[in-house]
Amino acid sequence: MSIDWASVHWGYVALLSAFTFIAALIANVVTFRHRLAGAILSALLFAVIFVFATYYPHGISLPTLNSSDAPRAPPAPTSPPPQ
Repeated sequence: MSIDWASVHWGYVALLSAFTFIAALIANVVTFRHRLAGAILSALLFAVIFVFATYYPHGISLPTLNSSDAPRAPPAPTSPPPQ
């Protein structure tokens, strides 16, 4: 299965990558020697940043993924009519 690169919402990918980078950077600074704690904190920080950016009415226009942008599944095959 190949990826249709034209259908990728690059703004959304860049935004989520930035959130992940910021969360990992903060977690790395806070938990310098504890890798598991850093990973857990990074995941929690990402969730907080994502929810804030997605659902808080901050007035900043962020890229969003609309249902019309999402890839659609091909229609299910139909069986031939009975004879």
